[in-house]
Amino acid sequence: MKEKKKLVALAGFFAALLVILLVVIIVKHEEKKRLDREAESQMSVIASREDLKSLSLDSSDGEKTVFYFNDSHNVSKITRNGNDFEADMLNIGTVNNWIDSILVFSIEKSFDTPAEGVSAYGLTSPAYTIAMEKTDGTQVLAYVGDLVSDQNGVYVMINGENKVQVAPYSFYKFLNTNFENFLNRFVLSLQRSEVDEISFERTSTKDRWVAVPLADYDNGIFIEPRYKVTYPMQREPNDAMYNLLAMILDLEVSQYVPIAEEDMAAYGLADPEYKITIRLQTGEEIKIALSMELGGYYYGTCSNNPYTFRIDPSFLPGLNKTSFELIDSCVIHGYLDDISTVQATIKDKSFMLECRLNQDLDFLADDSMFQLDKRNAKIYSSSGDCYGLLLFESIFNMPVSRVDYDVKPELKNVEASFVIAKHSGEVLDLKLVPAGDNEYYCFINDYYSGFIVDRSVLYKDNGHDLSGFGVWDAYCLLTEAIDNKNGNDVYDRP
Repeated sequence: MKEKKKLVALAGFFAALLVILLVVIIVKHEEKKRLDREAESQMSVIASREDLKSLSLDSSDGEKTVFYFNDSHNVSKITRNGNDFEADMLNIGTVNNWIDSILVFSIEKSFDTPAEGVSAYGLTSPAYTIAMEKTDGTQVLAYVGDLVSDQNGVYVMINGENKVQVAPYSFYKFLNTNFENFLNRFVLSLQRSEVDEISFERTSTKDRWVAVPLADYDNGIFIEPRYKVTYPMQREPNDAMYNLLAMILDLEVSQYVPIAEEDMAAYGLADPEYKITIRLQTGEEIKIALSMELGGYYYGTCSNNPYTFRIDPSFLPGLNKTSFELIDSCVIHGYLDDISTVQATIKDKSFMLECRLNQDLDFLADDSMFQLDKRNAKIYSSSGDCYGLLLFESIFNMPVSRVDYDVKPELKNVEASFVIAKHSGEVLDLKLVPAGDNEYYCFINDYYSGFIVDRSVLYKDNGHDLSGFGVWDAYCLLTEAIDNKNGNDVYDRP
């Protein structure tokens, strides 16, 4: 009997707990509903994005911005004072955040429209008018007037509602958003396949180069973009130009900076330092004008964008390099693994380099041969520099100092010639003909190439610094090293 009474008491206890729990749940639910109703009463919903066809913002200073929505309720275009900005020109994240913050905003307080009207709140001549056209053809208007006296809010009135609302200052700040923040900072986003030619001019130096895209190089493992420089000489760009070209086609600005027409000269844009023209396959031309570096930025314009901007120099690396620093500007090319022999004659002295690498293309290996006139040319300084490679590099790293396609030099009075035989069977014949006292015209396979080199490509001696030697001085040094090497094929100049 006692056990039965205990069970009854326990059941009663649990029943009481259940009742209490149900009461708590009901009370909390009602409290949540009350809080939700209060929260709803503290929010103003001007319209739903899903209902909108367009939203325009007119300011009292005459600026007008219109946002257009597509069937997916996303902004498809913005028109600013008559200029169209399609979706690919917009910073969509910023645009969406702005739209959502305008359509729904919190209310600090509200009160019925006073009998004397709303002029005291700046609502008869509003600072902003927001006009929303709905997909059903109806329109909603919202007027934004003066800031409240403590500057912590702004007066707002929605047409059809007989009350004035006070929105927080953050709502007013959203309305004051700089239009440039809505724009994508990439003013260009071009595919190489769209481009026919890119040309560049620098005003102060009169330097100029032109590059055209070629078909991608595809070796089955990776795809590499390729270009050909057509001016000042027909060559391949070096890595610096490849990098610069990529940055130009995806041109990113640091910031849009409104510059009045009368201030263009002060920002270096009345006579731009850099002029870049991109001709598309369609024939359309996009022109970019940039100032010299001012205060750590280039200021510029782009013909497909109505806004002036500034660019951090890191966004355009190599922009201030000369054309000869951006292209492969050596007269001829040769690599240890593709050169068989070089027969050279300078004035009345001839010599021959021979190269044959082993199957691993290991220059240092004993079974790799590198000779000057049948003598081992793999002679090193005690610091590890190779005298033979110094001669090889002096031949294949002759820098073009300038080009001149208009002159018609004769192939006579040859001061130096180099006949290069490659393992592929190709033969190049380079002849240097004096062009005055300090330069040479370059003839390749007996045709004038348009290239002109400095006298230093033959005659230049950097002393103990084993770099930058002319061919003749590198040959003399290698001969000296071969004649005076020690048993370990090491030689140091006394």
